[in-house]
Order: sequence, then C-alpha cells, then structure tokens
Amino acid sequence: MITGQLKRIFELQSPDSEWNKSKNNICAVVSGKGGTGKTVFSIYLSDLLVNRNRKILLIDLDINLANIHFLLNQTPAKSLNNYFSENETLQNLITEYADNFHIIYGLNSYSIKDFPLKSSLERLIRDIDLLSENYDLVILDLGAGLSEFTLNALKISGIKIIVSYPEATSVMDAYAVIKMYENFDAPSEFQLVMNRCLDKNDGVEGFNKLSKAVQSFLRSSVKLLSTISESNEIRQSVAGQTLLDEANSDSNFISELMVAAEKIDKYIHLTNINQPSKSSSFSPSKNNSKSSIIL
Repeated sequence: MITGQLKRIFELQSPDSEWNKSKNNICAVVSGKGGTGKTVFSIYLSDLLVNRNRKILLIDLDINLANIHFLLNQTPAKSLNNYFSENETLQNLITEYADNFHIIYGLNSYSIKDFPLKSSLERLIRDIDLLSENYDLVILDLGAGLSEFTLNALKISGIKIIVSYPEATSVMDAYAVIKMYENFDAPSEFQLVMNRCLDKNDGVEGFNKLSKAVQSFLRSSVKLLSTISESNEIRQSVAGQTLLDEANSDSNFISELMVAAEKIDKYIHLTNINQPSKSSSFSPSKNNSKSSIIL
C-alpha cells in the first residue's frame, strides 16, 4: 500500500500536477487586501528554508509600499529605486542579509510621477526570471490586490501562495485573487495560508469556505498550506522591528509556519532532482548590521 507521503510525491511528479506543470523556483506571495501578514510570512518562510540549507532570494515587490527593510530594521544601501532610476542590474542590488539569505529591497518613490513605466515593470519580471537560476527559491513579496504587474509575477511563479485570514471579507478577497488570475491567464493551483486564526479549526473552516466556492465556480484549485494562529507576540515584534527568537518564544507561529516551510522544501527537493546545485557568479553586498533572524 502506498503511504501518504509517497502518494504525495507521486502526485507532485505527475504530469497532471499544477506544481509540475509550472515547475520553477519562483514563489509568489500575494493577498487580496493589506494587513493579512503577507510580508511577515514571507520573511520567516525565507529564513526557515535557509535553515534547511536552501539558498533563498527574497524580493520586496510591493511597489511604492515596500516595508521589508522596515520590518528588519535595515537602511539598505541599494534597492529597486536604483534599478528603475539608475538602470542598475538586479544582481547589483542584492544584499546578503545572512548566509544563503539574500534580499532585494523594494521601491519607495512616494510620488506617482516616479512610478515605474509598464515597460520597466515588464523588464523587471524578465530579469527576476533570469536571476532565479542562481537560487533554490526566489520568494516574491507582492503588493496587496491585483495589478497587471502582480498578475504577471504570478504567471512566472511555480508556487502561488495567498495569505488570508478567516474573516469573510478576507476569504472573499482570496477568491477574487484566484478568479482574476484565472481570467488573466489560465486555471491554476493556489496554496492558501490562513493567518491570524483563533485556532486551527477556525482556519480550516475559513479554508473550506474558500475551497467550496472555488470548486463550485472556478476551474482553478486551492490547497491549504498552513493555518497560523493570531499572536500578540508577533504584533509586538512587528511594532518593535524585531523578530522572534524561537528559543525564547512561546508563540505557535514558528511551529505552524514550519508546516508551510516543510511543504515548500519538498517542492524544492523535487524540482532540484538531477539539477546542479545553485551557484552564484556574483558577490552580493554584505549587510553590515549585526541584526539577524534567529529561529
């Protein structure tokens, strides 16, 4: 009899698996609205995968509302501002936040006249696709809602993650994301992170409502990646621009997020079978700050 774990491997390797059809090492993280915890999820997911000996690039693509640098209490020497205003290459914008954890910080122009042209955003998508060859996984922290840029970023991503929470309006927004992408490109498989849950049952109930709607009205599919409980400790860490230290934390956040990281890590393993290890031909700038994520 095939075990559950072995069955899942067969499913992922099957030609009918959506993860296999769009197999690549780019992971897009989106949300229907702001405040779902999408960026915090992206940061911790990156670090958990680095702790599993994966080489990760995290890119802040929340255009004009970038905040990864704020959450990490960093003042980046370079960011996407340099890419758009000075034609810097993406390679030159990479900061080595920690060993095998690289970050490209986002664009903040605060002026509509400085907003990147459509052609520049299309070039950015192509450059990200090329740069991904140097990494086990590139995680795109995209802005809330769906612009044409976000839809195109989803299109090049083998993993499409929606971060939502159980409230009905947030579930409706997650449904809208799936529907809009299906209309833009084609039916696809989405992974759902149900964040800010009262408990696991609260998250599963919210997921089931979304899954039922998707199955009833769309040709896409959605699977539950993880449920994550509401955490006052996370709220305090965000307000204080500090990150949780697993050794000193009583929060379930890390263990619940590990469920998602383990699934993504298995995906990376399958996509890397018979592939050469990711090696970089460039030297990203060192982060001189002493702060780091300790999980």
